[in-house]
Amino acid sequence: MVIVEQQQEKNSVQVLACSETFQRQGKLIEQLQTTLDIEHLLAMYGKEVQQTVGISSLSFAADELVFAVFGYVEQQPQHTASIYADGEYLGELVYSKAGGFSDSDIRRLNQYHQKLIFPLRNAMRYARVRRQAMHDHMTGVGNRLLMEDAIQRAKAIQERFETPYMLMILDLDGFKAVNDNAGHLVGDRILQRFARTVKSQLRGYDEIFRYGGDEFVLLLKDATRASAEQVFERIQRALQHDSLLSEHRIGCSGGAVALTIGEPEDEQALLSKADAFLYEAKFSGKNKLCLG
Repeated sequence: MVIVEQQQEKNSVQVLACSETFQRQGKLIEQLQTTLDIEHLLAMYGKEVQQTVGISSLSFAADELVFAVFGYVEQQPQHTASIYADGEYLGELVYSKAGGFSDSDIRRLNQYHQKLIFPLRNAMRYARVRRQAMHDHMTGVGNRLLMEDAIQRAKAIQERFETPYMLMILDLDGFKAVNDNAGHLVGDRILQRFARTVKSQLRGYDEIFRYGGDEFVLLLKDATRASAEQVFERIQRALQHDSLLSEHRIGCSGGAVALTIGEPEDEQALLSKADAFLYEAKFSGKNKLCLG
């Protein structure tokens, strides 16, 4: 009789735990279906999985989209899951957890993946449409709309995690002469090559935007004045080694400022400060970087 009572108590605990799990997962599905913002979606998902599975970091990668949702992988054991929706590859989720993942953890993650798949697909489709609207058609880099959004996100991240950022404006040296003498088709090719060359010298989480005309903006994450100078020097060397750009003697000048925690500056105020240092660089010999 005692054994039966113990078994009943054990079963009731299991049923209760199972019921709570279903309730949590049901609420998660409802939450995930309320947003098309992929970062918000992954943040909600990551918070839930962190609480239930005990993961210490989560990232998601798909095509050119890379999101470090939270935490740092470092040397902890990892689990990688490829996510598909009706045969369509969406990307990879990479988890890490101190002590590694048990079979129970993997089963639970698989259950969570089933809840994530279709909200994630919808958010990714929305992100692609939004990406097309927020990128410069000629060069393929972000446009001013995306730049303003990125600066706002950077300031929010900085306020929360004290992550240092540098904002740099680059202006091509020698471009007007090319446009005047070789024509706009060559000028367009130079802008495309310049954007590609600069992007090749940036880290994966740095961003480049076309500000207008022959001006570009860089948003450098985890960057200081010293590292911004190093980025500028790498860019200068890359421009010199590019056959098209060197043939037309294309260089660049730059002005850079740090995003400051607690400063109520909007995007335009930051850009105006960087532009003032760019002006100083242009009129002090060109091919230089002036820092604020």
